Amino acid sequence: MDSLYSNFLNSPSLIHTTTLPMINIEHRRWSFTNEEIKMHAGFAWMGTGSFLPRNKAQRLLEQAASGNLAKDRTRVVDMYFSIWTNQYPYQLINGLTPLDQKNGWSTEGLDAASRLHDALKANPEISEKDYFPRDEEVPLVKDRHTRSPCHNDKCLFKTSIDPFPDPKEVVFNNDLQSIDEQNQKFYALDFPTNEFWDKFSFIHAVDHDPATCWNSYKSPQAGDSFGLQMVTATPMRRLTINSSKSLSYLDGSFSVMVSDHRGEQWITCKHTARPSSHSMQLDISCPSSTALPKGFHNVKIQFNANLDKPIEVCGMEVDGMQV
Repeated sequence: MDSLYSNFLNSPSLIHTTTLPMINIEHRRWSFTNEEIKMHAGFAWMGTGSFLPRNKAQRLLEQAASGNLAKDRTRVVDMYFSIWTNQYPYQLINGLTPLDQKNGWSTEGLDAASRLHDALKANPEISEKDYFPRDEEVPLVKDRHTRSPCHNDKCLFKTSIDPFPDPKEVVFNNDLQSIDEQNQKFYALDFPTNEFWDKFSFIHAVDHDPATCWNSYKSPQAGDSFGLQMVTATPMRRLTINSSKSLSYLDGSFSVMVSDHRGEQWITCKHTARPSSHSMQLDISCPSSTALPKGFHNVKIQFNANLDKPIEVCGMEVDGMQV
């Protein structure tokens, strides 16, 4: 939870949750967007670890009162909660052990989206009639690079490479009869299968299991990156990337960069790459900086050229410590 809380502190206005890959992929499909009425909402399962701003919890009480929710719907109010913030939640993927979900799951998300759509369409601006915010909060989905907590809870895996389409590519007009119709709209786009995401989701880059791997799904382009955000400032001399395949083809195609906890100003470091059959060791030397007196929080591998195939990462080590 330390790593999840660290991410929450960077974007404290949003709901932050951690969940399984299969719930995460549902979260990406259950995004409801209509830019004409300032609708940009998303589902998040709150039951496996969440941080959220107090004012959003207080607002839910006002929304529920004005929305006239029936008693049978209040028992699944978490489904309404995340969607009624009218924001896409910030959801991280974790290697959790699922419990029996019999009688514990619901598809009230479509009803929540329908009620939100009608309220936004009826009232262009926020009022005491609905209490739904209109402005989309930052960071936008395209700028959210934090993906999964490390197994040791001392860092977060980050990458700019998102295998999923932008939620704005699917417009919600409140004309669906079932949540499956919403799913099909996303499946019609370039969308990973459940089987692929269960096997190759972000968490497998940092789950302390060399037999599992993250696969980027898309080929990295110039400017794309992946790396780690440390919970505390960390001096680093060596970063090792493990894979199921040879990484020698990457040599010369990337830079190593570091920054503070905000990740706003990046410093390029010198590095020496030592590739082997299934790994690449990077000896790192960063210039002195008053902005990083005790080490850095973020380190990333940023590509300088387009690659012709997806990258696969099965583990990472910081100065010999497997994360």
